[in-house]
Amino acid sequence: MAPRRRTVLAAVSTATASAAAGCTDLFTEQTSDETGGSTPTDVATALVNDLASEAFERASDRFVEQERDRRGDPARLERLWMGYGAVGGSFGEIVDTSTTTRGDYTAVDLTLAFSRGDHSCRVIVDGQSRPVDCGIADEYERPSYVDRSAIVTQDVSLSVTGCSLPGTITTPDGSTGDAVPGVVLVHDAGAGTRNNDRGGTKTFMDLGEGLASKGIATLRYDKRIPACEVQPGSHTLDHVTVDDALVAVERLRAVEGVDPDRIVVVGHGLGGRATPRIAARDGTLAGVAGLAAPARPYHDLTLEQLEYKVSVGSQTWDDLATIADRWADEIERVRAGEYDASEQLLGKPGAFWDSLAAYDHLATAAETDVPMYFAQGERDFQVTTSDDLERWRTELEGRSVTTFETYDGLNHLFMPGEGPSVEFAYAARNNVAEQVVADLADWVTDR
Repeated sequence: MAPRRRTVLAAVSTATASAAAGCTDLFTEQTSDETGGSTPTDVATALVNDLASEAFERASDRFVEQERDRRGDPARLERLWMGYGAVGGSFGEIVDTSTTTRGDYTAVDLTLAFSRGDHSCRVIVDGQSRPVDCGIADEYERPSYVDRSAIVTQDVSLSVTGCSLPGTITTPDGSTGDAVPGVVLVHDAGAGTRNNDRGGTKTFMDLGEGLASKGIATLRYDKRIPACEVQPGSHTLDHVTVDDALVAVERLRAVEGVDPDRIVVVGHGLGGRATPRIAARDGTLAGVAGLAAPARPYHDLTLEQLEYKVSVGSQTWDDLATIADRWADEIERVRAGEYDASEQLLGKPGAFWDSLAAYDHLATAAETDVPMYFAQGERDFQVTTSDDLERWRTELEGRSVTTFETYDGLNHLFMPGEGPSVEFAYAARNNVAEQVVADLADWVTDR
């Protein structure tokens, strides 16, 4: 599987290794210099060939010793390769390589041919020809259902308590002259950008531009984390999610050409769980939609997600298993409410767990008089049809203005794939399925 062509490039960026699924922040500026093969390229090629052969222990042994238990863990390498396969299909060959060097580190970018398209892998090699990191390095591509000639985008800034949040408003080109409905996109848990960037995917850009291409104005914005400083004791569902979403709703209502009476909030993950509260506090929304909205107790779901990541492959991931064991103890303290507001439990501060305990999302949804829409991918391991969507369906049974949709083959980001679902696949170039955008657009248009 030797590369067809090798290009050596000189670099001007920093030489540090990323612990994330992809290493796309490294070695981004390049200049061309055709000088033939290099030892780092040979090392990276051998590593990828090991992954393709499922020789994960051998691949791990190639890593510099201090990274072998982290970035070079056989279980991490296995899940990484599973991520490629979930999106790309079966592996064919390495079709191209290029290198970027600065100081003692070289980034080797390899183009890998899979049955459903090419994907990129970046391997960071030290001065002694030992890998220190590897990951998916795909670049995003807009989906075919986005018609850029039919939409207009503008950058905005949302003035929220304590800081401002950069955002993007995307509207239809306005040629019809009719006022259009609007959608505010609300993030999942954790840090989030306006596009929900994850290497080769941008979930919110797909949704924002896809809906605008179908005649719906959208507003997406950087989440308070990491855009603003949030003290652990202030990290509540309202402070990091609900309050800012309400500001975004008012901003979209004020956009010329947008019908202020037809604003819908679409939340993903934890953002979807928060939409009933957003609707209750706003009072005049035309509807809310939860995409992969968790219904289970959130501490249970958090631990179960981690346990899935530990068990999904054939390789034992010791670091994650250790965290899961610790979290199993911490979950009992969350259930009992035995913690301080600033104390970290299950990766979140106590104030966050307090705020969720005080919010009955199911009862709020049942009592809030707005149309609701819930969608779920069948390959989602984080939020599931059986444990979450069915719970929403059962608790909201008889509610006449509630719609449920499920999608075969889609993961937590509503993107297609095959085989076991793994988080590494979120970095592989992919897009929100067109049918999801079309169904959501139809529902919003009917409000």
